[in-house]
Amino acid sequence: MSARVIVREAEVDDGLADLALLDDGERARAGRKRDAAPFVTGHALVRRTLGELLGEDPASLSFERRCTTCRSELHGKPSLVDVPGWHFSLSYTSSLAVVAVAQGIDVGVDTEDLTDADFEGFADITLAREELLAFEHLDGQDLLISRARVWARKEAILKATGHGLVVDPSEVLVTGPLDPPGLLAWRADEPAPASVSLVDLDLTTANHRAAVAGLTDERLEVVSG
Repeated sequence: MSARVIVREAEVDDGLADLALLDDGERARAGRKRDAAPFVTGHALVRRTLGELLGEDPASLSFERRCTTCRSELHGKPSLVDVPGWHFSLSYTSSLAVVAVAQGIDVGVDTEDLTDADFEGFADITLAREELLAFEHLDGQDLLISRARVWARKEAILKATGHGLVVDPSEVLVTGPLDPPGLLAWRADEPAPASVSLVDLDLTTANHRAAVAGLTDERLEVVSG
């Protein structure tokens, strides 16, 4: 058995057509961003993808949020209003947006620009002690690719569970960058997911790495395009 996940990506641009799809709340949030274009592109991509799958006008879709940790409706993982069973996740950088959608399982997607993984304290922020060994003999571009790949895996899991950065990424141990993706251990105080399936994504842009996670014990079947 497998669980189907639809993945779409879009390059960030300043198109007015994207802004026209957003609701008043999304436009207000975009207006508070230093660079609104990634937010606008990403949320328009969510609306277009869901609208196509549901046979609905993308601009007519309504969303709500609920935090997994504190149950607040002011922040947290978004979901569709009055459309049960459909789950989605959005990730974007300054140049790329990626959305994952699934029916019947919680999903999380994360994409990382290689340049964003190029900082001195990466290991301290992201990795558990046992994970350091896999990076010891890497340098240059190989090191950045490996960092971005592992970072995306961890963030995808945390977005699927709805915890986000409430959980320290170093408490979520995943397989090494040269190994098939998978969750090895969950050390956070928050309850661990009962099961997680994890897949590295093949993007059209060479300077990003991405992963998608589903809260299921079934294999994820990723459908792109």
